[in-house]
Amino acid sequence: MLRLVALGLSAKEAALELAIAPCTVERHVENVRLKTRTRNRAHMIAHVIREGLLPTERGVANMRLA
Repeated sequence: MLRLVALGLSAKEAALELAIAPCTVERHVENVRLKTRTRNRAHMIAHVIREGLLPTERGVANMRLA
C-alpha cells in the first residue's frame, strides 16, 4: 500500500489495485502516518524511504505497479 501511495495514487486508485475499500486505504495510511509521527503523506513517504522501510531499487519514480 505504501508503494502505491508513493507512486501518487489516490485512495480510490490504490483501493482498486488492492481490491479493498478506499476508506480502508485511508485508515491504513493514517495508521502508518501516526506510527511514523509524520505530518502528511509526503512527509510519511519521505520518512519511510529514508528509513529503508519502503525498499526501492532506483527510487520511487522508477517503481511500477505489479
